[in-house]
Amino acid sequence: MSDAAVCADGRLGDDLAVILEPRLQDDLNHPTRREVLRVLHSKSGACGVTELLHQLHPLSRAEVGYHVRVLKEAGSIVADGTRPALRGRDEVFRSALSDDPEVLAVLAVTRQSDRERRRGAHKNKSSGLLKMFRVPHPDRAISLSIRSGRKAKSAE
Repeated sequence: MSDAAVCADGRLGDDLAVILEPRLQDDLNHPTRREVLRVLHSKSGACGVTELLHQLHPLSRAEVGYHVRVLKEAGSIVADGTRPALRGRDEVFRSALSDDPEVLAVLAVTRQSDRERRRGAHKNKSSGLLKMFRVPHPDRAISLSIRSGRKAKSAE
């Protein structure tokens, strides 16, 4: 297996997907979910979302929270209590797949390409403050329609 086993959009290639059972294919088919599992496998104990954010730096809390929720609903990670956090309590998770050899193999093979993808996405991301000043793309046409349904009169 090699990094070529990962598609251009980050999904698993066919040669990696076939070694996993269908439930795990969905869980490991996204680079962020694979990164979350890598962090949980590298920690000796459980890890909260805040700790995951520090390890997965350019990602937002919403992005990490979404992928944690997907992994939790699928049973790939389990809640292991709560901890005090800056704004209340932080749910703590541990991996339920830490001893699965197929999962560990996929995580090892895709590690480099996932990290490069995350760094590249962070570099290409523009500041949210400048979004209102963006100029429309010249290849996109904007068409205005008359709402009243009447045809415009020609000027003579």
